[in-house]
Amino acid sequence: MNRSRTSSTSERAAPAFLWGCELNQEKPTWTFKAQKEGKQDCKLLLSTICLGEKAKEEMNLVEILPPGSHEDRKRKPIILASLRASVLPMVVLTGLELSPPVTFHLRAGSGPVFLSGQECYEKETRVKQVKRLAPQKQTSAAKKKKVEKEEEAARYSLKDRSPLGKAKTTIKPKKPGSKK
Repeated sequence: MNRSRTSSTSERAAPAFLWGCELNQEKPTWTFKAQKEGKQDCKLLLSTICLGEKAKEEMNLVEILPPGSHEDRKRKPIILASLRASVLPMVVLTGLELSPPVTFHLRAGSGPVFLSGQECYEKETRVKQVKRLAPQKQTSAAKKKKVEKEEEAARYSLKDRSPLGKAKTTIKPKKPGSKK
């Protein structure tokens, strides 16, 4: 499993790591667990499932196994991808967020099948109590007219600044022509 940190210019962005695993005949099951311990929420954003270059021409089924608790044993596995080298060697997924632990299983085929995505950690943000503002009075007609005049003045000042507004108009003299 290869992991590397992805950088972000935004301070609000949650830390994210590239994640990947390989499912094959020798190791058909892989369980994703959060790498960081603590109070941070972890999500796996699964993005790609693809066959390796040595995959045979056979059906490869990748599924998610339900968690191992007694209540969840009644739930059936969910198939994520059905891949065949000559027909559909890769699947791109969008918007699939999984919470750990998640167990992937190669149900059919010998692989290799590669899964990749991002391991994201959400920073805890404290919710601030904000006082509700009292309902504001409706603006009077005079105030509305004043605002409209200010908006008009702003529009005209923008026209004066534009290159088209500065262009001089020239009047072309009419050519004397023959009258018929």
